Amino acid sequence: MAQKAKKKPAKMANRNIGSGETVKDDGEKYAVVNGVGKPVYPGDGVALNEAVRLATSLVSGAGLARIESDGVLTPGRLDSQSGTFQPAA
Repeated sequence: MAQKAKKKPAKMANRNIGSGETVKDDGEKYAVVNGVGKPVYPGDGVALNEAVRLATSLVSGAGLARIESDGVLTPGRLDSQSGTFQPAA
């Protein structure tokens, strides 16, 4: 009787963002916002690495905004060199 070929393990999807850059958690809370600055993800905010992950998977053209202590959203972007949030100029 012929032997069965061994199955190779399935490759898992790579969920890394960008080129494997590390996103530094600074303890602040962030929101995912659409093109006009409205939050697209409910809640009190998430950590920076989670906000980046959500922004890349939820909405085409989504951005990031830091949630300040008074609830105001400060729009910005992820600096690819340092992995930190940079407020928009």
